[in-house]
Amino acid sequence: MHTELLVVGAGPAGLAAAIEASRAGVEVLVVDDNLQPGGQIYRQLPREFTDRGRGGSDFRNGRALIAEATAAGVKFKQGCTAWGMFEAGVMDVVDASGADRIQAARIVIAAGAHDRPVAVPGWTLPGVFTVGGAQALLKGQRILPGRRMLLAGVGPLLLVVASQLSKAGVEIVAVAEPASMWIGLNVLPALTREWPLLVDGLRYRSALLRQRVPWLSRRILTRIEGTEAVTAAVVCRVDQDWRPIPGSEQRFEVDAVAMGYGLLPSIELPRVCGCAVEYDGLARTWRPVRSARFESSVPGVFLVGDGAGVAGAIVAIEEGRVAGLTIARQLGKLRSGDAVQKAAPHLKRLAALDRVRHALDHAYALQPGLFELGGPETIVCRCEEVTFDDLEQAVQDGADSPTMLRSFTRCGMGPCQGRMCTASTAEWLATRTGRDTGSIPLPPAAPPAKPVVTLGALAAD
Repeated sequence: MHTELLVVGAGPAGLAAAIEASRAGVEVLVVDDNLQPGGQIYRQLPREFTDRGRGGSDFRNGRALIAEATAAGVKFKQGCTAWGMFEAGVMDVVDASGADRIQAARIVIAAGAHDRPVAVPGWTLPGVFTVGGAQALLKGQRILPGRRMLLAGVGPLLLVVASQLSKAGVEIVAVAEPASMWIGLNVLPALTREWPLLVDGLRYRSALLRQRVPWLSRRILTRIEGTEAVTAAVVCRVDQDWRPIPGSEQRFEVDAVAMGYGLLPSIELPRVCGCAVEYDGLARTWRPVRSARFESSVPGVFLVGDGAGVAGAIVAIEEGRVAGLTIARQLGKLRSGDAVQKAAPHLKRLAALDRVRHALDHAYALQPGLFELGGPETIVCRCEEVTFDDLEQAVQDGADSPTMLRSFTRCGMGPCQGRMCTASTAEWLATRTGRDTGSIPLPPAAPPAKPVVTLGALAAD
């Protein structure tokens, strides 16, 4: 299969890139592993739902962007997962019909992000969700993750999901945030020119106040109780480093818990494609290296949206539009002057939004106490059931990197391929060895980027 531009990911960033390139005359194909475009933030309800008009503002915004892409002539291949690139400009994909290879003059990867897992005692019990997972159930299927829930974490997404769950009928017994209740004031100067974002935040906060949802600042979730499922959650007061203060425990009887300590860029596919990454010490995560126009270290491969640095849907759309225009210029569909002129307002908006993102990263910077909550018997790798005690034994036996920990314990070698444990393992190893987290090397990247390829599909390919 051939196309001029292949876009991997049909979220806001991928759709925006596809729209701008297609409008300029570029042949565009978008592949996405979901059955419908929209991504996480603009997740669409299944076609079987007859009352789709009640999906909320995110649903409507996504539907408008999808309609814009369709009108621009963008082609879609849904239920299709990109998993590797073995030669320049050729992406290997797989869907229900089998494996395929798509050759493209340019490639945009808009892989999105996933929740940062934090290992606390009980976090593997049925009924424990990330806030993104709880939101996906609610927005994608209108399923309530629980009837009586506690939410724990930091950042704007926690506020959004708490409001959405409460509005849907979930009893939120409390929202526990280890940051100060006044932390939002530090972000206000950066929001002076981004009033819509401020209004959205105030709207969500007002909704929680009306619904009388307790917001517990300077509290952290220390353990989740239950045997076959969640029955209770325990939170504690914390010091400035987010370490629990003894004697301050507060217990809540719940049937579900959602944790949200920020998002991690999904860098698996970019790394498999050979794209260089760097460590962001403020956000405590790895992200791809990009040019000013979002081209990666691999010529012809562009990286946009949260998969290249978590900043939200608005930034994702602006980055996508700049990348689409840049690709159209590179392929000779737009004159250089026209491309620069069209990209200028998007770059200006990105500069303003970058100040907001920087302020949020500072305001909600994760503190070391968050990564010290797990006990010796706490599972860190849920796929292989590896505990922190197993990691400790491996270090005593000579392991000093995530790669060696894999060899000693199989940590990160399960079906999720380390998505659920790599960040926690790196933070633990840095603390254990007295090193900076950024100095802990990532395990080598190897295809498939997602464990979805069957031997039968590979044989047919």
